[in-house]
Amino acid sequence: MIRVARWMARLLACAALWLPLPALSQAVTLADLQGAVIEVSAVHQERIIRNGQVVSPRIHTTGQLTVGPGDTIAQSIQNIAVFPDGRSKPGPQRSGTYTLGKPRKNAVGDDVLWLFSNGSLVRLRVHGGAGAGGHKMTIAFRRTAGGLSCTFSMPMAREDGVGDIRKAAEIDGVPIQILAFKPVSSSCRVVKR
Repeated sequence: MIRVARWMARLLACAALWLPLPALSQAVTLADLQGAVIEVSAVHQERIIRNGQVVSPRIHTTGQLTVGPGDTIAQSIQNIAVFPDGRSKPGPQRSGTYTLGKPRKNAVGDDVLWLFSNGSLVRLRVHGGAGAGGHKMTIAFRRTAGGLSCTFSMPMAREDGVGDIRKAAEIDGVPIQILAFKPVSSSCRVVKR
């Protein structure tokens, strides 16, 4: 737990470096997002060690986030693993409500912190239990002639001095070691305000 707390402190100290620079036009504010429902999706190619075997599933992530009231974020996210032989395995729908700037544990014991800065919602997550590493989910907003638009990314992060990323698989909780994690595609849209 102390190792995770130190890593979370380093992650928070570096968060300002990870956040995108303000847009040239007026930045989107948290007030602009009150009541917004955001749909996100992404596909990532992973190379992992699972049960002693190297496998390469594509992970399809879909989610919905609601901003507000106030500084709360409600999220509902699901992952589906698609294996090279065509089999697919859906994981559970994971939901939770978070307060911006207040770290807490999620349903699987990971440390999670949501932030809003420079027109972006950012979720920092450190893998708990026997895990190592984490990831950063960013939803960057900008103003367009049609209203608000967004982009979505969620790269993984290795922990210094620990090696590969280790965590419980999103699909079924089985311990995995992530050897490679490559984004394939992502989408984001603000569906309601």
